Amino acid sequence: MGLKDAWSIPDFRRLLIGNGVNMLGSSIFIIGMGWTIAEVGGPKAYGMVFTAYFLGHLPLLLYGGMVVDRMPRRTVALISDVSQAVLVLLAMVALMAGYDVINTLLVITFLTGGAGAFSIPAIGALVPDLVEEEILPQANALRGVAMTAAWMLGPLIGGFTVENWGIEICLFLDVLTFLFSAVVLWTIAEIPIQRDKDAESLKEEVAEAWAFVKTQPWLLAGIVMGMIWHVGDSAIEIGIPFIIENKGLGAKEFGIFGAVGAGGALIGSLIAGIRPISKESRGLVFYVLIGSIAWCMLIWAMPIPFLLILLFVLIEGVLGGTLVVIWRTTMSDSVDQHLRGRVNSLDAIGSLIFIPLSPLVGGWMIAETNVLTTFTIAVSIMVLTTMAGLIVPSFRRFERVDSDLFPIKHSQTQSD
Repeated sequence: MGLKDAWSIPDFRRLLIGNGVNMLGSSIFIIGMGWTIAEVGGPKAYGMVFTAYFLGHLPLLLYGGMVVDRMPRRTVALISDVSQAVLVLLAMVALMAGYDVINTLLVITFLTGGAGAFSIPAIGALVPDLVEEEILPQANALRGVAMTAAWMLGPLIGGFTVENWGIEICLFLDVLTFLFSAVVLWTIAEIPIQRDKDAESLKEEVAEAWAFVKTQPWLLAGIVMGMIWHVGDSAIEIGIPFIIENKGLGAKEFGIFGAVGAGGALIGSLIAGIRPISKESRGLVFYVLIGSIAWCMLIWAMPIPFLLILLFVLIEGVLGGTLVVIWRTTMSDSVDQHLRGRVNSLDAIGSLIFIPLSPLVGGWMIAETNVLTTFTIAVSIMVLTTMAGLIVPSFRRFERVDSDLFPIKHSQTQSD
C-alpha cells in the first residue's frame, strides 16, 4: 500500500483539502496574532494569549470527545468551523471599530479555543472512519503533509500580511479558510457511530475511555509524559519571537521560522508515509525522535547566525513530522471506533493540561532572566521526561494490548 491508495479515497481526499485550508488560515492567524501581541505587549502578554486559548480549550475537550463519539464526526467538525468563522469575523469588526488590540485578541483566542475542542477530536476520529487499517500510516502521513504544507505557507503569508496590512487582514483570511473548510466538510458523507451501549452520562462516557487508557501502558505513559514534556515545549514557544527580535529581525523572519519548521514536518510526514515504521519499532523510534527534538530546540537560543538556527528548525520539523505520524497511526489502529473521540480528547488533555500556566511562567522567566536560561530549563525537563519511554519496555511497545474489558478485535492484530 502506498500514498496513492490513501489519496484515491474521495471523502478522505476532500477531508485533507478542507482541513489543510483550515490549518492554513489558523497558521496565518497565529503568526499575525503572535507578532502583534509580542510587539505591543511583550513576553508576558504573549504568554497570556496562549493561556487564554487553552483555558477555553481544555474544559470542553472531554465534552467535545463525548459529542464526537455520539454524532457523525463530519457534522461536529462542520459546525465547529462555521462557529469559528463567525467568532473571528466579530473580532475583525471589533478591531476595525477601535477596540483594544490585546483584549480583543485574548477574547477571540479564548472563544476559538473552545470551538476547537470539538473540531480537533472530530477530525482525528474521522480519519480511521474513512480509510482501512492497512493504509492508516499512509493516510496519516498525507494528513501530516497537508497540515504541514499549510503551516509552511501560512507563516509566510501571515508574517508578510501583518507587517504590511495589519492583524485585521490576517483575521479576514482566517474567516475565508474556515468557511471553505465547512463547505468541503458538507460534501463528505455522514458516517454513523457504531455503539454497543445506549447513550450514557458524561461521567460514564469518560470513565469508559479512561478504563481503556489504563489497559494500554503505551497510551497511559504517553499521556502522562506528554503532560510534562509540553510544559517545556510551551515555554520554548513563547521565546521564539524574542529570539527573532534579539537578532534585529522582524515579522517576516518570524514567519520564515515557522515556515521552515513546517517544511521539515512535511518532509518527515512523507518519509513516515513512504516507509512506515513497523509496530515493533514505533515506540523506540518515537522516544528517540522526541528527545532529539528537545536538543534541537535548545540550539535555537544559542548565539549563532539566523540561517544556522533555521537549519536546526528544519531538523526539528523533520523529526516532529515523523513522530506525529507514528502516534496518530497507533491511536488510529489501536483504539475502538466508538472510543476514538473520547480517547483523543484524553490524549489532548494530557498533552495540554499544564499549558495554561506554562506560557505565563515562560513569559515571566524570559522577562526576568533571558531566552537561553528559559530554554535550558525547559529542555532539561523535556529530555528527562522522555528517558522513561526509553527505559520501560511496556511504554515503548506501541500497539494494542489485549484485556478482559477491551479484548482485541480481529482487525486489531498485534505484531507478534
